Amino acid sequence: GLLTLRGAWDRLRRDPVLKFFAVGVTAYGMATFEGPLLSIKSVSGVGHYTDWIIAHVHNGALGWNGFMAAGLFYWLVPRLYGRELHSRAAANFHFWIGSVGIVLYVASMWVAGITQGLMWRAENEGGGLMYPSFLETFLALKPMYWARLVGGLLYLTGFIVMTWNLVATARAGKAVTTEVEVTVEEAEEKLVPWRQILFGAPVLVSFAIMGILGTVAVLEAVASLVMVVLASGIGLFFVIASQFGRHTGKPAWHALLEGRAFLFSFLTFVAILIGGVAELVPSIISVPEQMAATRNVPYSALELEGRDIYVAEGCYTCHSQMIRPFTWETARYGQPNTMDDSIFDHPFQWGSRRIGPDLARVGGKYNHTWHYRHMLDPREISPGSNMPPYTHMAVDTVDFDASADKMRAMRSLGVPYRPEEIQTASESAQRQHDEIVAYLAQDAGVRLCTEGLVYGAEGENGCDLQPHSKLVALISYLQRLGNVPARPAGGAGEGEVALRTNAADAAEVAR
Repeated sequence: GLLTLRGAWDRLRRDPVLKFFAVGVTAYGMATFEGPLLSIKSVSGVGHYTDWIIAHVHNGALGWNGFMAAGLFYWLVPRLYGRELHSRAAANFHFWIGSVGIVLYVASMWVAGITQGLMWRAENEGGGLMYPSFLETFLALKPMYWARLVGGLLYLTGFIVMTWNLVATARAGKAVTTEVEVTVEEAEEKLVPWRQILFGAPVLVSFAIMGILGTVAVLEAVASLVMVVLASGIGLFFVIASQFGRHTGKPAWHALLEGRAFLFSFLTFVAILIGGVAELVPSIISVPEQMAATRNVPYSALELEGRDIYVAEGCYTCHSQMIRPFTWETARYGQPNTMDDSIFDHPFQWGSRRIGPDLARVGGKYNHTWHYRHMLDPREISPGSNMPPYTHMAVDTVDFDASADKMRAMRSLGVPYRPEEIQTASESAQRQHDEIVAYLAQDAGVRLCTEGLVYGAEGENGCDLQPHSKLVALISYLQRLGNVPARPAGGAGEGEVALRTNAADAAEVAR
């Protein structure tokens, strides 16, 4: 895109549209370079879960998408309303203040991300973590967050100025009606039959190669290697033969396909379908084996309710549940996660950013009282934390009667809940709820809001927690993370496929 301006760079000083396009294309180039860079394992080890990723996506969003859109608006609106832009000076002001905003926003997140990644992995002379408290790594980033705020406000101010400028341009002009001549190509006299394209040599050879490669799934190693070599040889031979067999003056098969929109769309759909099946089938086939070998246990009814609250409150946007196999991560959080840890999670809660610490193995690390106080006032437990208080969860309640339906939904996704577990879901949730409430009452003096007591009131008439509160359900879920209970009697054991099909299960699913 920038090469289009060769010999005309002086126009950038006069035309605000070109300014926006030039920065937009530059930001696009930077983002497309940074994406593959972040795929390198060593770079991803530093950048993943940090604000570096925020910088990457906002470089594309603000620079490429935002500035290209602004340039298009500045070019289009004057032509739609038949007059010059109301204020070129305002457009130039928008460009400069927006550019400064992008630089502040992206650069601050680059610095924050790299700082974050390096502090997480920093070790002292004894081999221990130099910053064992996650809060230490967060507090070091606060100046960068303020810089991001300033950059975002500058960028937003620029678009507010643009809105005023374009509205003033439209109000001073009048919608233009014009005619444009469009060249229509004449249809070819001899249209190639669709069968000749659909069943052309490239399609047939492609299916033949896929058929040969498909045998790899059922053959032994040596035979599979032979089939791969055979398929590669056929493909290479066909490409060479096609190049030498071209007839001068006659369109190639792909050129004919490009002129037939329906056939092109159909073959594209077939290619996507084949690729999707090739990716999905292996994972579907392997599910029974994974379920039979797992030592994990499905969530209890109350834990499942807590998991839904965790998702609904957006906890996964700030916390990850994926400990990577790095020494500094295992020292901070515990053993690395395996596929078995999230085999019953639908959807998985791996997360993509760590504004707070990883929670994959937080279960049992703190007692119920710690979680209760932390959810109500995070800064009482962790001074300097940016986590918001969740006092409403002490009042908001969960319908335990709906827990069975949620367990049935999970069962339809492959979670091996037994019929009796589903049928007694409400009683199970109530029992676990009462255990947690009893602990909170004994350890922290938390009073349940029974009849006659008022939440938040002082004295003997006051109480702290509504029955069936979301807070208790969330505590049960957090205590479950990384803390797998003993398998209940009658559960899926070694060699037993969890997706059962006996009559009792079928009857429960039918309910």
